[in-house]
Amino acid sequence: MDRKLAEQIVALANGCIDQLIVSLDPVERVASAEEFAAYKRGVAKVISAFDQEIIERIAREYPDLNPDDDADSVTAEAAPDPAKISRN
Repeated sequence: MDRKLAEQIVALANGCIDQLIVSLDPVERVASAEEFAAYKRGVAKVISAFDQEIIERIAREYPDLNPDDDADSVTAEAAPDPAKISRN
């Protein structure tokens, strides 16, 4: 895969991850604790899949496209400020 396409795919994956994280707060406000916990687990699974199946595969060829190796340590409770979301 050429670098430009790799960059575009990583940016798309990161954008999806950012949107999922941002969705946590509004869901938490309207869902029961049980519903929110299930939603949060689902979001974590999807983020993990994006990371493992897309970003990490691309990073094998272009390691600099995954500069944040601490992405796994980001918890669903630490939703970023939408104005500060990365757009790789």
